Amino acid sequence: MSRKGFRKIQTVSEAVTAAGNRAFRRYGFSRRDIILRWPDIVGSALAECSLPERLTFPGAEKHGGSLYIRVQGSMALELQHFEPVVIDRINCYYGYRAVAKLIYRHGPVPLRRRKVRPSPPDLTDSQKKHLEGQLKGVKTSALHQALYRLGSEVISVKKPEETKSQQRFTRRGLGSRMPE
Repeated sequence: MSRKGFRKIQTVSEAVTAAGNRAFRRYGFSRRDIILRWPDIVGSALAECSLPERLTFPGAEKHGGSLYIRVQGSMALELQHFEPVVIDRINCYYGYRAVAKLIYRHGPVPLRRRKVRPSPPDLTDSQKKHLEGQLKGVKTSALHQALYRLGSEVISVKKPEETKSQQRFTRRGLGSRMPE
């Protein structure tokens, strides 16, 4: 029985990574990681105003290439001052001398989404007391802090209980609501 055309089953992440790498190879990047990790490589300040476009190599060699970078506004001069550091960081990232020079192109750079941490939930005094009472037996401080954060998130989802309006006693015994 011949098994021509038989392929191994791939996970979705493997298929997407392979397709993405093929698309990025068209622009000279051996992997798409340099674009995704650009803020980690050059720093957040330079990454906000620059974006790698393509990487070209002389001939069939895979080292000593030129990295084309789109730079916004006057930051090209700033990036040019840091060129030796940026090239060194890129080469350290790749693990070999992949880039020998940077070529700058002026143009708009899309805004990067910043990760914003949500603020801690606001708890009422009664909610804080209840949570502290629940965590009274926890001895480890790190575990106590982690459980407190988790508990505050869970409790904050629940709305604090509203106080019930009290009824006044009247002579007729029917009662009437107190004005709020």
